Amino acid sequence: MVTWRHLLSTLGARRAISALGGLYIAFAAGRALVRLEQAAPAGNVLIVTLLIAAPGFGLAYGGYWLSRTDISAEFYPDIARWCLAGFGAMAGLLLLYHVQPEGGISDLTTSPPILTALGSVAGFAVGVHDGTAKTRTRELEQRNRDLERTQAELEETVARLEETNIQLEESNERLDRHKRYTDHVLDAIHDIFYVLEEDGTLQRWNETLCEVTGYSDAEISSMETAEFFDETADERVTEAIADGFETGSVQLEVRLRTSDGELIPYEFTASMLETPDGESVLAGIGREISEREERERQLEQRAHQQQVVADLGQLALETDDLDELMHEAARQVADVLDNAYCKVLDLDSETDELLLRQGVGWQNGLVGEATVSAVEADSQAAYTLANDHPIVVENLETETRFGGPELLRSHDVRSGISTIIGPFGEPWGILGTHDTESRTFSAQDVTFVQSVANVLAEAIERQQYQTELEQLVADLETSNERLEQFAYAASHDLQEPLRMVSSYLQLIDRRYRDELDDDGEEFLAYAVNGAERMRNMIEGLLQYSRVESRGGEFEPIDLDALLEDVRDDLQLKIQQHDAEITAESLPVVDGDEGQLQQVFQNLLSNTIEYSGEGPPRVHVSAERNGTEWTVSVTDEGIGIDPDDQDRIFEVFEGFGSGETEDYSGTGIGLALCERVVERHGGDIWVDSEPGEGATFSVTLPAVRGEATD
Repeated sequence: MVTWRHLLSTLGARRAISALGGLYIAFAAGRALVRLEQAAPAGNVLIVTLLIAAPGFGLAYGGYWLSRTDISAEFYPDIARWCLAGFGAMAGLLLLYHVQPEGGISDLTTSPPILTALGSVAGFAVGVHDGTAKTRTRELEQRNRDLERTQAELEETVARLEETNIQLEESNERLDRHKRYTDHVLDAIHDIFYVLEEDGTLQRWNETLCEVTGYSDAEISSMETAEFFDETADERVTEAIADGFETGSVQLEVRLRTSDGELIPYEFTASMLETPDGESVLAGIGREISEREERERQLEQRAHQQQVVADLGQLALETDDLDELMHEAARQVADVLDNAYCKVLDLDSETDELLLRQGVGWQNGLVGEATVSAVEADSQAAYTLANDHPIVVENLETETRFGGPELLRSHDVRSGISTIIGPFGEPWGILGTHDTESRTFSAQDVTFVQSVANVLAEAIERQQYQTELEQLVADLETSNERLEQFAYAASHDLQEPLRMVSSYLQLIDRRYRDELDDDGEEFLAYAVNGAERMRNMIEGLLQYSRVESRGGEFEPIDLDALLEDVRDDLQLKIQQHDAEITAESLPVVDGDEGQLQQVFQNLLSNTIEYSGEGPPRVHVSAERNGTEWTVSVTDEGIGIDPDDQDRIFEVFEGFGSGETEDYSGTGIGLALCERVVERHGGDIWVDSEPGEGATFSVTLPAVRGEATD
């Protein structure tokens, strides 16, 4: 049955019933047509057709009619099943009758269709009745269930109401507990908690407000907000409250006044909230910021100290007056640390005394006059010198390490810091700062004093170095002056007997030339030539010694014009050697015209002299390098061995020093060139290979303000 019900549900019960009716109608119509063609009586055909078609029509319409009834659709398959059951029952009876020996149906197209159609209609009627009854029963059951559900819901609602009442009571109890807990939490907060109304009235607060201010809850409830602050902050507090209600939040730093008049720095922050009654309030906390202000003060103090050290360092670089620096250092240290005194003690290692060289706060006449023992056992100064770290005194009266010196006791000194100026092994002196009250100094203060002492030590060391350097320069100048005087005197004294020797040799040559043989003439010529070379060497030495002392002022020098003057001076030598000198456009340099002319004359003369077998070919060029010009003189001469390229610039070590028989000279020319170039702040060097010619280069300063390439 379940299978048939499922099948009918799938195909559609109403469609099945209507389809069965349609089959009967179609069968009746088809039978009628056949019978009429067989010439059967029309009346019989009509009756049989109506007996078959009428039930079929009833079934077809019944399938449609079911949807108009109040029968529940879930019972349609049952109605269809009853309809099919009627059909099946009648068909079964007809089959039993037909199989009986004495029975049998003569015409299967008449009785069976009529009887099964009527059976199907009867089954449909029974199904409709059954469906109606079931529908009524189902509706009754549904109403009962609805009533039961409603009753259950009512009972559940009552239970919920009872539970809600219990929960409400528990909630009220929890709310009370939460309020008490919140009060305890707020009271346990170290910060002040508060709730302000728009008129500034305190609506709620925690115990911290009472503890901090010293007022009771009763007193606070009767106080105005302005009464908790300094009178000078009334306007700021009023404006802050108004801004808080206007913008929704506020932050204010102000000093809270306690019941005994003490002012404590606090930071108050609040945000606007709405109470359950719709009232706007400001709720927030107040936090003491004494420690923060102290940290900020310490940071400002440290920044100030660092700035003072930097300023003193700058002053040390700018001034040569140590006493000015020491006095400023003493003044700044006393001012920054808010001490009454500061001193700079200068150690005299021979007398073991410390002179009060500079200071502030001391009695008139003591600075520059008063001394302190550097070895006295009870002296703070001696104790400071004996330690490689700053000495801090918080209370001199209770100090056990030392008790003096008298300079401190006579000025009622109670506390201070002192440290060595300079290295521990070789101290220059002591920097100390003191106060008339007992004080505790921070590590930052100690570092500050040590930093100032380091600035003084560096300045003293720099001045000592400068003094030593100036003395060394003075000694060198004196030595150079004496050497120049010696060279001048020696050359002057040598020239006189040399002139005598030369004069007598010339006299011998004139008087006795005819009496001398060939060897005598040769020997005499050697002697005259040697005397001439000696004279040239002495003149070269004089020029070399006077480069610094007899040099002229530096001025812009046109090297093109200077080269023309050198060519004119060497015109005879140029013609004798058939020399060719070419030059690029040369710059204007800053220098001594006479000395630079000597340099280029020596260089060109050497290139012509040492040109080898062919005619000399010389080229002069210049190249800009930043603030300098590099001027080069290039020849195609005999060249120079790389091992000799540094030696040739030494006195008596040049080409003319006698190592080459084919060439003569004093050996001073290139040394003179080097010294002149060095006076101009430049360099001179040679690039050469033997037999490949040589290039002599010198660097000379460009004229200031001249544009670079």
